[in-house]
Amino acid sequence: MGLTVGLMFNLGKYEPPEEGEPPDAHAELDSEQTIMAVARALESAGHRVLLIEGNEQSYFKLQQLRPDIVFNICEGLRGASRESQIPAMLEMLGIPYTGSGVLALAVALDKAAAKKLFRYHGVPTPAFRTFEPGESISWEGLRFPLFVKPACEGSSMGIAPASKVENPAELIERVHYVHELYRQTALVEEFIDGREFTVGMVGNESPAVFPVMEVIFSRVPPEHGNIYSYQFKQEWDAWEYYACPAPVDAELEAALKETAIVAFRALGCVDVGRVDMRLGADGVPYVLEINPLPGLSPGFSDLCRQAERGGWSYDELVNGILTAALARYDAAAAIQRRLAETAD
Repeated sequence: MGLTVGLMFNLGKYEPPEEGEPPDAHAELDSEQTIMAVARALESAGHRVLLIEGNEQSYFKLQQLRPDIVFNICEGLRGASRESQIPAMLEMLGIPYTGSGVLALAVALDKAAAKKLFRYHGVPTPAFRTFEPGESISWEGLRFPLFVKPACEGSSMGIAPASKVENPAELIERVHYVHELYRQTALVEEFIDGREFTVGMVGNESPAVFPVMEVIFSRVPPEHGNIYSYQFKQEWDAWEYYACPAPVDAELEAALKETAIVAFRALGCVDVGRVDMRLGADGVPYVLEINPLPGLSPGFSDLCRQAERGGWSYDELVNGILTAALARYDAAAAIQRRLAETAD
């Protein structure tokens, strides 16, 4: 018998930005097509799906509906910890949900905080500094070229060819751009001028790691450069701009996948994730960031492309995420039962 699954989302990917917002303000949000694709995938496994918008009224709707589990693809409404808002509500109500928890989601979205944890766990990541609005900008300890991006955004928001800066004047200009348009901390890191890869996975104890995907920069206009920008994702989404499986030898493939798993676990992520990396001149994969809420747009999102090349249908991907979450909750319940028995 199927479950009652609450599918929680934030709709509005194609809505125009409001006055004062950056042009990619809604890049993280989901389209109606994606939401319905996830719902159909869950229904194909015999589950009853309740569509629940993630907003200020969600707590009361969840209190009333009480789904068996929530399939969470919410990006949140506002703030640097917005992706944690719905999971926090669900934990207060005692409702299980798919994907990473409150702390992991907050840390992963704050790229500087994530990079600090990566360093602690020995995960290679580019050297970096952060600059708050109004703070004096210094590049001491960093080597040009540098890369500037908003510290707490996803979906390549704020990333463009101009994000790569070659000198102090360009650095200062781009940091001010991030401060003024995105109204948040600017993250500045050393630019890794190598091949770019992304690795997706589903599961926990022994996650299924999908084939490595490489972004092919040589096929875009030269003036764009080797930047996986928001523009790249929107304009050059055909398979000719990606290679999956990536043309890498067995040693590099193993290094990319192992690095992805270590990064995934370093932040406490669960069930599903995607790790973006660049290959340094020293042959080391450097983690740029991790996405514990990867997009699920069929045939478009990086995770879906990798899963497809790994032999997973879209329905199998969606239900694989749900299965991973259910197994995790079952394991936690079993531990609690054993502890209770020991106490008795």
